Amino acid sequence: MPTVHVAPYGSIASSVAQRLLENRGKDPLAPWSEDVVVPSRGMAEAIAAEVIAREPRGVAGLQIRFLEELARTIVNRAGQWPRVASEAERRLAMRMAVRAIDHPIMEGRGIAAMMERSYRDIRDSGLRVTQIQSRRPAVVRAFHEYERLIASVNAIDPADLLSLAERSIGDVRPQIIAGFYDMTGAQLAFVRALLPNVSAVFVPTEMPFARPFLDAMGPYTTSTLPESTADASKCDDEIREVCAEVASLIAEGETSIGITARALDPYDVLLINRFVSTTHPGETPLAAHRIGRGAITLLRLRERGFPRGDVLELLRDGLQTRTRIDADRADYETRKYRIAGGTHEELAPLRGRSETIDAYIALVAELEELPLDFAQLSSLFRLETELDLQAAEKLDTLAIIFARLRATDIASYIDAIENESLPCAPPSTLRPRVWLGDVMRLRGRSFKHLFVIRMQDDVFPQRRTEDPLFPDAERRALGVREIGDGRAEEELLLQLLRDSAEHVHFSYAVSDGFGKVLRPSRYVRNTPHPAFGHLLPASGAKGHRPASPLAPLAGRGWRVAPGEGPRHVRALQLLAKSGTKSLFDGYLPPLAPALSALSPTQLEDFGECPQKFLLKHLLGVEDVEHPERELQINHRDKGSIDHRILEHFYRSMSADEFARAAAALPNLPEETIERLEEIIDEQFDAHERVVPPFNRTVRAIERRATKRILREFVANDIADLAANELVPRHFEYRFGAKHRVTADHPDPFIVDARGMQVRVEGTIDRIDVGASRLRIVDYKSGKALRHKDLAEKIDRGVRLQLALYAMAAAEFFSVDAANVSGTIKPIVITDKAKFAFELQEKRDGLIETLEIFVNAIANGVFPAFPMDDDFNSCKYCPVNHSCRTRHDQEERYAIQQQRDPRTLLAGRRAP
Repeated sequence: MPTVHVAPYGSIASSVAQRLLENRGKDPLAPWSEDVVVPSRGMAEAIAAEVIAREPRGVAGLQIRFLEELARTIVNRAGQWPRVASEAERRLAMRMAVRAIDHPIMEGRGIAAMMERSYRDIRDSGLRVTQIQSRRPAVVRAFHEYERLIASVNAIDPADLLSLAERSIGDVRPQIIAGFYDMTGAQLAFVRALLPNVSAVFVPTEMPFARPFLDAMGPYTTSTLPESTADASKCDDEIREVCAEVASLIAEGETSIGITARALDPYDVLLINRFVSTTHPGETPLAAHRIGRGAITLLRLRERGFPRGDVLELLRDGLQTRTRIDADRADYETRKYRIAGGTHEELAPLRGRSETIDAYIALVAELEELPLDFAQLSSLFRLETELDLQAAEKLDTLAIIFARLRATDIASYIDAIENESLPCAPPSTLRPRVWLGDVMRLRGRSFKHLFVIRMQDDVFPQRRTEDPLFPDAERRALGVREIGDGRAEEELLLQLLRDSAEHVHFSYAVSDGFGKVLRPSRYVRNTPHPAFGHLLPASGAKGHRPASPLAPLAGRGWRVAPGEGPRHVRALQLLAKSGTKSLFDGYLPPLAPALSALSPTQLEDFGECPQKFLLKHLLGVEDVEHPERELQINHRDKGSIDHRILEHFYRSMSADEFARAAAALPNLPEETIERLEEIIDEQFDAHERVVPPFNRTVRAIERRATKRILREFVANDIADLAANELVPRHFEYRFGAKHRVTADHPDPFIVDARGMQVRVEGTIDRIDVGASRLRIVDYKSGKALRHKDLAEKIDRGVRLQLALYAMAAAEFFSVDAANVSGTIKPIVITDKAKFAFELQEKRDGLIETLEIFVNAIANGVFPAFPMDDDFNSCKYCPVNHSCRTRHDQEERYAIQQQRDPRTLLAGRRAP
């Protein structure tokens, strides 16, 4: 029987190294008398480091390997050369096995992953599928199908390799088993057969979770465990604070530092590497690399209907095509023409718009003809770097696996790509690097300072989920390891953390950054909580360390001043800039030329938010269109369609037809309905010729909804006209020089505002005429809730468009203001009383408002005025996502105390 020792990882590495060198003697060329079997790379590196430290001239021929590598060597010496199925092969085989079984349980989301987990637990326990009796025969049939698929590619399961090695043990050099505290059933069976050839066993703990393994190895002796100190810290910005502490230790000359967590998120790895150089450069998911991402996009392209964004993203990902096209220009023009996607046949009506659009359509046609052969995917992309070569090699390897299993399922290939990753290049640095890895990679390593991050509840200890296919009750009966609550294993891992360093620093974040409060793990609730007091202390404070420890961070964009932390710098910068009435706040030099000609829409934008007027109408900032995200017709296009439909409909109606329609109310005559629906179909067909629908089903639904809504609108509108004794007389009435030959009134409407003449040009949707009076009508798609309480909002200056139209119409038709009114007509019927006003009541206040606005524009005053409620000034602003005033709580609150821009600007009027 071998000798069994219980000792911490650091002592294990030292003891194994000393034993190896003593048994070898002083002859550096003598063969090693023993080999070493380890559970992790960390244990192997620790032993190798101890050996080299004792033998500075170097060593050769020492075998330190994993248990599976030893098993493969034994099987190969016995004359057998089996190939173990790779992880990708096993994953694909299980997906194919699940699809091959016709049973409802096999249609559940994520069933293949659950099946793979259950099968792995059963086989690792040393059982075969033929030995299990499950209440779910479909699951067992899927397992048999999986094994048939693995055998069809001349491969075996990893558990079969251990079984073969167990039966093939012959003349094996003495083995030292170092660092194990637990084994699967298959591993333990192999080690038991190997025990006559095992000279020593080193176990890192004797806690309850490790007792079964210790009992299987025999009597043991225990070494004294080293003492260590531990503290726990609550952090607002955990990773930043931990990295600052690490940087300070490095500046003092410390080199034995580690950072670990129960599970490391890839983003955590990238963030830590921004601040300190570590041994873990991180991994790039193959799906995040341009070639892997491009392969997935290409495979999904047909199914998704050739979306515009996907087609252009393929070009940016390096797809090699015959069609030459500027991706950025194509991006701009396809947004401009509202191209969401579609095949080249669906986009054919757009040919001739521009050379770029023609090239885009040709590109789509080329992509349609592209064969989806997994083996050729990597050759379709341009290779530029070594990482590109690795990505292409991964795709080729997956294609070979799919060819072996005769699999052609695109979804499975995409899943295989998403489960692959590429190693990131290690950072080049002369500074000592900090070890970084999760708890399982930590096994076998020892440090002077170990930082354990993410010590939140539900993270460490991890929460276990029972296997729904093989619950613990069935596992207990079968002899398969139970899932349980995992408490014993988590406590063991915690103890290994404490034993692996002289100083263990636990930390946890107070929140997840999105408002959710995080609770500390129960493992650190009773641990002393001294904060990282030496991170950013006040000058002269007790425990103060010099500012130099933060020097490694200063080169990474942190400006560190004595006595203040880098987190405050940005806040100070914003504070220095805000509220100063600078150019950044919208206060510019005088802009008199901007007043040469204004439309009512532009003035209304100024009344909602002066800065929106500046950005949209003076600086020419445009919204970035996302046509592929719009299931329905773009709101601007839909408004134009509704306007044209109503214009054509009312123009086609004679006085007699109006009278017959009014007499038939509340219903409309069939001939009126047919005419309206015919015009709707004509306008929708014309729009589809200009902007082909990406989703024809949704477009058909929208067409039917428009017919229903406009039938109701026309019925209510005719009833309103009859009740007020009005007749629609003018439609889309254009005035001003900008309309040129199409203008109904060639001259603009001129407003005298404090001695400055403002030229107003625009288009009135409809003018109703009655006995010596006019009513100005403005259509609004939807419910027009932004225009509710219109009369009040005209007084406040946030709704000026219709009032200016009313003033212009009164002058053009020589009608007294007392006989002119205006009304908003929402296409979706709502309360009409809230959308009307009388010009006589609003004229003087309107002139005063225009004077305030003209004065502000002339003097370059354009403050931001975000208001989501009330009149919703941010709705159509092109920069509402990045407006500082909108997203700064203090500035927003201060500006909204003025209720509206008119009130704000009234106090700044020039005398």
